[in-house]
Amino acid sequence: MSNKLDKIFDKAKVTLSENDRVKNLLKEAKLKLDKVTSDSNERSTFINQIQILVRMVRAHFNREYTAFSASTILSVIFALVYFITPIDLIPDFIPALGLTDDISIVYFIFRSLTDDIVRFKAWEDAVS
Repeated sequence: MSNKLDKIFDKAKVTLSENDRVKNLLKEAKLKLDKVTSDSNERSTFINQIQILVRMVRAHFNREYTAFSASTILSVIFALVYFITPIDLIPDFIPALGLTDDISIVYFIFRSLTDDIVRFKAWEDAVS
């Protein structure tokens, strides 16, 4: 299990280092998110969380919002890389269970970044 997470973390670090990879990550996340159905409260919350993470990355890399620490943005990139990776702890092609680990990882990261997310959403509200 740890080996898969280490590989995904390494991919997140590489992704973070190149703007083209980040753009591709955001595109892949949107494509995969479009396939996720909001057939439960849990999935609706998950979809919302992924959308916020995507906006956070986009704002950071467009230099519109620069208050994230390096560890925060790496955590967000890790969550998105984990989400788009089809072969993770529970492969996404397994019916009914495939997104369970994705939801858990995103939830954990989302909870650990609560303060950053609250400040980001307040910034979004202020500029819109």
